[in-house]
Amino acid sequence: MPKILLFVFFAGTMFSCQKFENFQENDPSYASEGYFIKTSLSKLELNDLRLEKPRVIGNVSDMFVDEKYLYVAEYAKGIHVYKNPNLTKPEALAFINIPALRKFTVKDGFLICDSGNDLISFKIIGLDLLANRLISADSLSVSPVNFGLVNRKSDLFTFPNYPIERNVYFECPDSVDFVVEWEKKVIAEKLNCYR
Repeated sequence: MPKILLFVFFAGTMFSCQKFENFQENDPSYASEGYFIKTSLSKLELNDLRLEKPRVIGNVSDMFVDEKYLYVAEYAKGIHVYKNPNLTKPEALAFINIPALRKFTVKDGFLICDSGNDLISFKIIGLDLLANRLISADSLSVSPVNFGLVNRKSDLFTFPNYPIERNVYFECPDSVDFVVEWEKKVIAEKLNCYR
């Protein structure tokens, strides 16, 4: 009798098992919206380090202040530099274009930051000349003594090629090096990447 009960139990469980459902198909967010690549950069574009005129701040990712300057990082684009940081309205001085930037620090006239997967060291002592109107931004940007890339260590980091939001579906970034901006859209077809 126990063998028959055991057989009935196993037979019942075999025939009553259901196929596991794909959680993606049952997730309501999966059927509505996803993130698509809006702006991307190639590894070659990481070398486009330059000094520009001040511009309007976009997506702030980091800040640093010392006795002379306020530095405001714009995610994946570069650093806005302001002079007189102790005033209620600091004066815009310049924008340092650093593609795929996330975090940075300033020490002894050098800007140390990430750019994509690389760590770079950037000489910025010439900002004092610019702040005192002794040199123009164009002249400073071509003066390696006072401004410019000093060192680059490649592939020390992993740039986050996914949206910062969690529990979202997104376009897989297989064909691009660095995704610097995502765009949220209605999903017309299933996306293969999820975070």
